[in-house]
Amino acid sequence: MREAQWDILIQDGLVVFPDEKAMRNCSVGISRGKIISVGDLKRSAQRVIDATGCIVSPGFIDIHMHNEEREDPFTVQQSLLLQGVTTALAGNCGSGLFIDEYMAMIDVPYMNLALLTGHNRLREAVGITDVYKEADRREIAGMCRLLDGELRKGSFGLSFGLEYAPNTSKREIRQLAEVLTDFDRRLISVHIRCDGSACVGAVQEMIDLAKETGLRVQLSHLGSMTAFGASQKVLDMIDRARLDGVDIRFDTYPYAAFCTFIGSPVFDPGFEKRWNKGLEALEVASGLYKGRRLDEQLYARLRIEEPRTLIVAHVMDEDEMRICLRHPLAALASDAVLHEKSGHPRVAGAFPRGIRWLKDDGLSWPETLAHATTIPAEDMWIESGRIAEGAPADFVIFDPSRLVDRATFEDPLLPPDGIEYVIVGGQVVVERGIIKEPRRGAFLLRPMSLSSIEEV
Repeated sequence: MREAQWDILIQDGLVVFPDEKAMRNCSVGISRGKIISVGDLKRSAQRVIDATGCIVSPGFIDIHMHNEEREDPFTVQQSLLLQGVTTALAGNCGSGLFIDEYMAMIDVPYMNLALLTGHNRLREAVGITDVYKEADRREIAGMCRLLDGELRKGSFGLSFGLEYAPNTSKREIRQLAEVLTDFDRRLISVHIRCDGSACVGAVQEMIDLAKETGLRVQLSHLGSMTAFGASQKVLDMIDRARLDGVDIRFDTYPYAAFCTFIGSPVFDPGFEKRWNKGLEALEVASGLYKGRRLDEQLYARLRIEEPRTLIVAHVMDEDEMRICLRHPLAALASDAVLHEKSGHPRVAGAFPRGIRWLKDDGLSWPETLAHATTIPAEDMWIESGRIAEGAPADFVIFDPSRLVDRATFEDPLLPPDGIEYVIVGGQVVVERGIIKEPRRGAFLLRPMSLSSIEEV
């Protein structure tokens, strides 16, 4: 009997196994969206990809991205896909929509897309329109009911953007967190209350929450919150907490500038003292004044008239950002967010840039790629992020000699060089910088319990 063909055979590449801290020259056979075999393979295939001179890696996993802009739900996904991201977690910083809203907006995603339920969306749904308002008992109870419903539909957990809702009470946080304790494998993603020197207390608040509830807490873009002289202290706090059994983790991105909306509480008066930087460090990233640095007049005008204008704040210490990224717990993430196709270059460059940082710091390829694959996969309890028989067939194949980010603050959507192929679910979705249609991703929904239905 004639042997059945594989769908795809990836041949003669340097295959990296981040979970094994190993790499070797071999081939990978793929059928029906799964890895069938790894080794010295001779069987025929419908398509053979010659990976000579390239690294074959598990597809990158972005545990912190944003996909909430209803007018343009796909540009962020396309930009991540061109970097090799095959799985992403949307809805961070409290901004996540409800599952039905995502599915109405995005019928089929470009990559595998998991969803968090946003605290700010819950507040809006119970009638809270003032971000500075402290929720009352009735409003908290309403949010808890809505959150329970979203978790039953498959949400991966709850995201807080506490700096964006600065008067959120500990009671509100705790009662919402308690809802997750009735579900398996749900995480809390947290943009903490404060950056700058106050970040130490804000991180401790989340360590305490993880300890008291037993839940997994993922600290969002840790470097951007702590790289003002506090990064090493915070990392030491996290290490001590984990030694005590606390499930606290974090992600970070590889830029010394953050980006968010001018109308948010982040830019309330007094921010200069937190960062020891003035308005001259703030660059308009979207809208009519894109590219200009702020002065008093423009700051006041945008805060009132154009609060959705994105601002890039060049305020963090790069050495500290690097310290955060090379920590063995760090998940490399993009924090990708756009407004009218404008924003920060991390949207299109975070993964190749972060990989370059890690390699420059002396990490091996398996150690480097773990930050983009196995670490975020473990954080999310998903099967992706590894190359093994039976694992999802999600890959990025890149030329290590050419891999470089090209996105800039002037042109933040420039795709990287060096990405040869991206494969999602056993289908080639990027070939030498060109995205292939139709979209091949899927929504990842967390089942109610470990014994219930499989994720789809």
